[in-house]
Amino acid sequence: MQPNVPAELGRSDRRTRGIQRTLVGVLLCNLLVAAAKLGYGLLSDSLSMTADGVNSLMDGAANVIGLIAIAVAARPPDPNHPYGHRRFETLTSLGVALFMLLALEEILQGAWERWHSGAVPTVTPVSFAVMLGTLAVNLLVTVWERRAGRRLRSSILLADARHTASDVLVTLSVIGGLVAVRLGLPEADLAIALVIALVIARGAWTIIRDAALSLSDVAPVAAPDIARAARAVPGVKGVHNIRSRGGEGLIWVDMHIQVDPNLRVDEAHDIASDVATQVEAALGEPADVTVHVEPASPEHLRPTRGFQPGEITSAHRAHRRDHASGA
Repeated sequence: MQPNVPAELGRSDRRTRGIQRTLVGVLLCNLLVAAAKLGYGLLSDSLSMTADGVNSLMDGAANVIGLIAIAVAARPPDPNHPYGHRRFETLTSLGVALFMLLALEEILQGAWERWHSGAVPTVTPVSFAVMLGTLAVNLLVTVWERRAGRRLRSSILLADARHTASDVLVTLSVIGGLVAVRLGLPEADLAIALVIALVIARGAWTIIRDAALSLSDVAPVAAPDIARAARAVPGVKGVHNIRSRGGEGLIWVDMHIQVDPNLRVDEAHDIASDVATQVEAALGEPADVTVHVEPASPEHLRPTRGFQPGEITSAHRAHRRDHASGA
């Protein structure tokens, strides 16, 4: 049993346009913020502001890559990609992590040069105005992008929202560093730049970890949840061999159900169709549910995949927790 194809294509197109609109808006904000931070950071010789500006510029570059990738990910299934191209979206989240690592290298190199030169940044009221203005922009972008990512089930938007959230903390750190410099502690500028490097490194690692879980097909839905939805359908005598994969807008589920062996083929098919509909409704998002029908005889009423239907691994728990929080 598969979802209605025209309806699914329509939902996919709306999802793609929603992600693209969000990425374009975020790109424009990132370019504005990067120009402000880099411009004044270079003029005032503030390493922390310049590092923050480089970070925002990398965000913009990642947005451009995201726009290209989502166009590829939205392509319909073809003979070489029968499950579609959505994995390209997850692969692109790894591209976001790569840009974060490039920014990390740039910041560490600047910190090393500052350590040897001993230069002192110039802090003026304009410095604080620039950072407070960009802080407000980053806060708005973080909330907007995270909500859009959850609504559209987009790994690209959620990964980028996580990065933008780290930018908020980074900007607050830079403002604290500017205050310290004004109070006669110029070394605070270098220390804040190193803190920014650590924040970026942690964000990159989190994105890489989540992408690895998705690409390794960690189950996005616990088997007991699927089993409960299937057993609620009249005529289902048993459920086993439940598997799920995917996420970010479409989940694939395959399962075996047992029905009365005396049913006609069309009657058994109707039950399987009801199970697919019930499971998709329980998941709350588009799902391609394949249901294999078996007679309710003893040899079919047991799991055969090498694990129990209720078994949940630690990796599965972590994946479900992160998926639910959007973290």
